[in-house]
Amino acid sequence: MMSEYDYELPDDRIAKVPLKDRASSKLLVAGQGGMETRTFRDLPSLLPKDSFLVLNESKVILARVAVNKKTGGGAEIFCLDPLEPSRDPAVALATHDPVVWNCLVGGKKIVQGDVLMAGDVQFTILKKNGNEAEVRIQWADRQKTFGEILEAIGKIPLPPYLKRDPVAEDQVRYQTVYAKQEGSVAAPTAGLHFTDQVFEDLRKHGHQVEKVCLHVGAGTFKPVSAEDVKDHTMHAERFEVSLQFLKSLHAHLKSGAPVVAVGTTSLRTLESLVWLNERNFAPQWAWKDQPKSDPVQAIGALIKRLEVQNQSKLIAETQILIAPGYDFRIASCLVTNFHQPRSTLLLLVSAFLGDQKGGWKRVYDYALSQGYRFLSFGDSSLLFLGCG
Repeated sequence: MMSEYDYELPDDRIAKVPLKDRASSKLLVAGQGGMETRTFRDLPSLLPKDSFLVLNESKVILARVAVNKKTGGGAEIFCLDPLEPSRDPAVALATHDPVVWNCLVGGKKIVQGDVLMAGDVQFTILKKNGNEAEVRIQWADRQKTFGEILEAIGKIPLPPYLKRDPVAEDQVRYQTVYAKQEGSVAAPTAGLHFTDQVFEDLRKHGHQVEKVCLHVGAGTFKPVSAEDVKDHTMHAERFEVSLQFLKSLHAHLKSGAPVVAVGTTSLRTLESLVWLNERNFAPQWAWKDQPKSDPVQAIGALIKRLEVQNQSKLIAETQILIAPGYDFRIASCLVTNFHQPRSTLLLLVSAFLGDQKGGWKRVYDYALSQGYRFLSFGDSSLLFLGCG
C-alpha cells in the first residue's frame, strides 16, 4: 500500500537552489556495513573496483511557455512529448515546419479550438483531456527550428515544489555537465553533482563511464494517487542506447564486475533492456508477467538483432514500474537523490534497498536527521543493492 511509502518532508528540507559547487553536496553511503556521510567528490574512491557507471545524457528543453488568450488573459503551455512530425524529440526540435505536441495547459476556460499566442508563435488546442492537450504549434519565422523557437520563448521547467520562477543560472544548473541530447522536461537529477574533476577521478580509479539517453517526462515525478500501486498507470518514456554501449555492457556483465546506475532513469533504462518485447517496448509489469531471462543472454540477443538489422543504436520505450519484489537483473549500485513521498521513485529505491534492516525508511530517517537537502537540487546517495 502506498501509505507505507509516505513520510513527512518539511518544506525547509527541500533544496530550493543548487549549491555553487556541484560536487560539494553530501553523499549518503548505504552499504552492508551501515551508513555514513561523505561528500560527492569522494564517489570515485567509494565505488567497487572496476565499476561500470551508466549516466543519462538527456538534456532538458525550455518546455514552459507563457502564452496569452484572445481575451488578453495569461496561460501557460508546458510541452511534454512530441507527436508530429515524429515522436523523436531530436526530429521534432529540428523541424522548421509546424509541430504537434502533447502539452500541459495551465489557465482557465481553455477549450478545444482555442488559439493561444506567445509573440508570433501560435498554439492551437486540437484535443483536450483534463489539463493535457494535443497542441499544434506554428511560427512565422520558418528559418528557425522549433528548438530555436523554444530557446527564444521558453523557460526551464523547474519542478513545481521549488515554488519559484526560474532564473538565468537555472538554465545551467538544472542541466548535467554532460547533457547532450535534447528532449527531457525534467533533469536526471542524480547527475547534477558530477563535475569534470569527478570524471577525471573516476578514470584515475579505473572506473568505466558510459552514456545512455532516456528523455525524462513529467510523469517521472508524479505522486501515486492510488492506494494500491497496481492501480497506478506508469508513464512511458523513450530511450536509446548505442550498439557500442550494449557491447561494452555485455562484456562487463560477463566479467561479473559491478554496474552502477547514476539515477533512476539510467536504472530503468538498464533494467528495461531485459524486458523488451518484439516492439522494443518494456511493459509496466513485464517483470511479473514474463519469465525471467538471463541478462547476459538478453543483451547478447539485442546486440545480434541490431547487427542483423545493420542498426547502430536501439530505440525503445519503457513503461516499467520497479517496485518492491523486483529482482534487479543488471544494476548492483545506485547513485540517486532523495525523492518525494508516495512517488514511483521512492518505490524503486525501496525495491533496490530491500527491507531486511528497515529499508528505505531507515535511510531517509538518517538523511533527515543529518541535515540532508532533498529533491532535485538536494544531496545525493550511493546505495548498494539489498543493503536496506
